[in-house]
Amino acid sequence: MPLYRRVLIVRACAIGDFVLNLPVLRALALGDPHARFTLVGYPEILSVATGLIPVEAIHSIESPPWSNLFAGPVPNLGFDTAWVWMKESVVADHLRESGVGKVIHAAAFPENVHASEHLLSTAGLAPPDLPDFWLEGSNRVIIHPGSGSPSKCWPWFEELSNQIPNSVVLLGPCETQFQTSRPRWEGLRLQSVAEEIRSCRAFIGNDSGITHLAAYWGCPTIALYGPTDPRIWGPIGRRVTILWKNPMSEISVDEIRNLL
Repeated sequence: MPLYRRVLIVRACAIGDFVLNLPVLRALALGDPHARFTLVGYPEILSVATGLIPVEAIHSIESPPWSNLFAGPVPNLGFDTAWVWMKESVVADHLRESGVGKVIHAAAFPENVHASEHLLSTAGLAPPDLPDFWLEGSNRVIIHPGSGSPSKCWPWFEELSNQIPNSVVLLGPCETQFQTSRPRWEGLRLQSVAEEIRSCRAFIGNDSGITHLAAYWGCPTIALYGPTDPRIWGPIGRRVTILWKNPMSEISVDEIRNLL
C-alpha cells in the first residue's frame, strides 16, 4: 500500500485560467501533506504547477487513456480522489464508474466572484499565501503586447516599448507582426518565459495568460484591462497593478510609465 494518497486533477484550460486554479491546488496540497498529484489537461500549461504542489505525473487529456474518459470508464486508474473542473460532468461520471473512490466535479467558471475565489469555494478552502518567486535586481522590463483576443490588446504598446530603453518585447505566435526597435523574444517555451519573468524589474501586459503568470509569480506587474472585468478575471499576486478602462485606448502611455 503506498505511503501517500494519489489525487487526480482534470483541468484542461488556457494558461490564465490554470494560474487562477493554482491557489486551490496549493490549498489542497497544504491540507493533505500525503497527497501526490497527477495532472491531466494540456501538459505545457500544467507544468507551471511543478514546484508549487507535489506533482507525480502530467498527462495530455487528448491522449489515451485520459481521452477515453469522454466515452466511458477506464479501469485500474488507482486514484484515491479526483477533482474535475469542467462544464460537463461526463469525465467525472466515468471516473466514478472507473472505481475512483471520491470524485468531485465543479464548474470551472464563476458567475459573480473572482475566479480564484470561486475555485477555492468549490473545495471549501481558504486561499493560501501568495507565492513570491521574484528575484529583485534586474533593470529589464518585459512587455507582452498580445492576448487571446484582439479586443483585449492595448493599442499603444509600440510607442511604450520604444520609450523604455531597458525593455524587451515578448512575442507569441499571434504577435509576430508587432513592430518595435527593442529586442524581441520569440518562440520561448512557457517554462523559459516563467524563468525570465522571475528576474525582470517589471512586466507589462494585457489580459493574457502570461500576465496572470507574471503576477502570480510575484513579479511587479502592470495589467491592462478593457472589455474584461478584472473583478472576476484579474490577475492575483503580491505586486500587481491593474489599469482598467473601456475602451482600453484611454489608458495612456504616461500612466504606465509613471508606475515604473
